[in-house]
Amino acid sequence: MHLKLEELQKVVKKTIKEEQRHSAIREELFRVFGPPVMISKNHEKVAEAVNEQLDICESTGRQIQRGIVKTSILVEASVDDSAIVRKMAARLLPEKMVVRLLNDPSSSVRCAAAKRCAYSLVKESIKKFPHDDQLKTIVRLKKLQEAGLPTPKVNDEPFDMYGEEPLGDAARTKYSDKDFSDEWYSRLAHKLCTEYGKNLEGNWEETIATRVAASQYSVSGAKIDREKLLKCIYDCVKEREDAILGEGSLKAIAKRLLREAHMDDAVMPLIEDRNDPVSDLLESNCSSAKYVEEAEKLFSVRKSTVPAGIKKYRLGEGSHKETLIPVNAKVPGGNMNVTVENALDRYVDSWNKRQALEGEPYRLSWGLGAALDSVSFNLTLK
Repeated sequence: MHLKLEELQKVVKKTIKEEQRHSAIREELFRVFGPPVMISKNHEKVAEAVNEQLDICESTGRQIQRGIVKTSILVEASVDDSAIVRKMAARLLPEKMVVRLLNDPSSSVRCAAAKRCAYSLVKESIKKFPHDDQLKTIVRLKKLQEAGLPTPKVNDEPFDMYGEEPLGDAARTKYSDKDFSDEWYSRLAHKLCTEYGKNLEGNWEETIATRVAASQYSVSGAKIDREKLLKCIYDCVKEREDAILGEGSLKAIAKRLLREAHMDDAVMPLIEDRNDPVSDLLESNCSSAKYVEEAEKLFSVRKSTVPAGIKKYRLGEGSHKETLIPVNAKVPGGNMNVTVENALDRYVDSWNKRQALEGEPYRLSWGLGAALDSVSFNLTLK
């Protein structure tokens, strides 16, 4: 048993180290190439998007700007398990560090490195991989070039869309508040008042304005004028209050009394049910398992299976039960407030306690989703 635990600790440490390396690769590529390549949390898919951008540069004859991506990150990428990531490293590493990738087991990586190496070096790699037809084609082209075949000239400036500034930094300042009209702010304010105007706790206007501005910037890079949006929300609230006060004027009261006096049948006024299911759930004195079950019904929690990258490191030995991981949920009524946040905090705490009792290393957390009434969950290892 001691040996199994020691081996498991090594596997966990190795997994954490790999995830840190993958995260560093993703962040660096996003910093340099910007949002167009940030399509996934999977570093392999991000590298694939970078390869597509480099293919566009090569097909249009534009010069690839090397030296922008940190060399230390590219060195880590050159030894990655994914051939797609290694290919990206072969295309961006300094030329003197690409030579060793000529012996890569993947043909795509070898060919990407061969395009940047001298003919004599590529010729030697053919002896090790005699059946690689694409590598043979690159060798023939390099031989013709060194024999004096001129390279076609491209009448185009080097690819330098944003000057010396990284693409990611420039992309984040692409939008400004001037791109949104006054009508757009007014429509958004009326929509927010409709969804959140019934919040009895008050002071929701500033919180929603800040949250919407931050959400738009993180998702699309668009900068919303928070103060302008907040002013439109206050104007919308004032219009509603004036309308309500108008209904209480003497003339309006007289008309209402006259209308009620001519009614043939008395109608019992409806008593609005103001029960809050979220507050009832939060105040319930139930077990963690029961709370998780009721919360998943109330918040319409959608689940999925454990990702393969985390599932293989589960600690529950001999357990064949499939663990379902919460992915996202809906806020009842679309009204995000302190009560809802406390209910979600208790839900993830109860869920994490159940996993700890079952001996699993999972830890769940929640955050705001893309929509104003949605919640997303994130799963990590302890």
